[in-house]
Amino acid sequence: MKSIAAALFLTALCAAGNTNRSVKTYNVQYTDPQEIAAIAPVMMSSTNGLTMRVSERKLIVRGTPEQHEVVRQMVQDLDAPPKNIQINVAFNSSGQSRQSEVGIRPRGPVVIRNGEIHGTLEGRFGSRRTSTSENTTQMLVAMDGRSATLRVGERVPYLSWLVEYGYRYGYVQEIGIEWRDVGSFLAIEPRIIGPELIRVRLIPELSGRLEDGSRQTIQFTHLATEVTAADGQPIRIGGFSKDEDFSSRFLIGTAPESRSINTTITLTPTILD
Repeated sequence: MKSIAAALFLTALCAAGNTNRSVKTYNVQYTDPQEIAAIAPVMMSSTNGLTMRVSERKLIVRGTPEQHEVVRQMVQDLDAPPKNIQINVAFNSSGQSRQSEVGIRPRGPVVIRNGEIHGTLEGRFGSRRTSTSENTTQMLVAMDGRSATLRVGERVPYLSWLVEYGYRYGYVQEIGIEWRDVGSFLAIEPRIIGPELIRVRLIPELSGRLEDGSRQTIQFTHLATEVTAADGQPIRIGGFSKDEDFSSRFLIGTAPESRSINTTITLTPTILD
């Protein structure tokens, strides 16, 4: 029925008669044809006699050569396939480890007489701190306006606190559920907003499995951070929406052997041709 209606519309336009006006159909593949139909008249010096209609992914236009040129140019500019954005992510993890030793050793001679030990013993306590630094890089590609996921940590040291935090803000319905294999992630949503200009939205999230084996993800959308950078410009991520308490548990954790870790993240978005 839609194709019949479009054909009738074309016939009516042609029958209207005006040698200076013609009817053309423009195929629109990637963008919304309604958007072009709304903007095009604003870009024209005159809209006298202009008629535009949207039929599925087609834009049917009756107008003058000048009006058709505006529509043609807009379709060419706006109906382009979305570009991909490569995001290089550098992690810098620095921390300190502390090892403690406690021992007992004799002070002076030790004599064993009649099964008893005679002598002086003294205790010894030692502590050693070691600074560590580790740099890793991840690379991901996301389509303009779409989302990709970046792993921040293999495990979450402050899981109970973060789940309770999610419960307070309504992201978690049941606080007593058992989690397994939970990691911390960033959902990254890049969007091209101008020539060689990219806006990147970052949403912290937790993802793991529940006791029944089902997959669970918590996105802390109210802590989303938006940054804007030029094509190829590094962006350093230091926290989320001024919530230092959350950031300290999401990005800064503890590891075995009394080792504290502080992680900073640098993103470098690049528009791919």
